Amino acid sequence: MKKLSLMFLSVFLAFGIYSFSSSEKSNPAVLKPVKVESIESIDFYIKGTGSKGVFVTIGIGPRPGSGSCCSGVSVNSTMGFRGNLGDVVYDGKKKTIIARITRDLEGKTINLKDYY
Repeated sequence: MKKLSLMFLSVFLAFGIYSFSSSEKSNPAVLKPVKVESIESIDFYIKGTGSKGVFVTIGIGPRPGSGSCCSGVSVNSTMGFRGNLGDVVYDGKKKTIIARITRDLEGKTINLKDYY
């Protein structure tokens, strides 16, 4: 009885190992490393609308309505943001573009008072 149990166990383990190794071979994404393109990030600031009193929600992404949305910028605050080169900064509610992220925006401040 012990020999039969050991034989059954070894067949079961062999089948499990074979199934695991064959499933990895059938999925080429597991075996090949994925090349990740480096994306340049830009740090910048956004200042609220001040005396105009408009609370603005900010989104950042490749186009309005995509990417990360929404961080609110209150009337009298300045907040730091980071976005990828080429993305846009947009109004999260209206879905209108405020600015495009370029290298010259690095460390600069976008004043929302100029847009509202």
